[in-house]
Amino acid sequence: MKKEVRVSLGCKSQIVQFINMNSKSACEIDVQDGHSYIDGKSIVGLLSLNLFRPLDVTLIGDDKKITNLINDYDVHHLLLAE
Repeated sequence: MKKEVRVSLGCKSQIVQFINMNSKSACEIDVQDGHSYIDGKSIVGLLSLNLFRPLDVTLIGDDKKITNLINDYDVHHLLLAE
């Protein structure tokens, strides 16, 4: 399954939480800030983006794992309304 969501990282704690959730996930995670695509599990890659603008996140993997990760994003108030 492939699912696309938009996230917003408004503070340092949300950035840290986003990186931690992605690192623990078995999903493939691609993040785009409008110009660049990076691996959502790469701390260095994420820090190279403008993290204070909305990010497009593509999740690829098992349906249940994607759903769990999206729910985690929602719990930590990272998801933007579509």
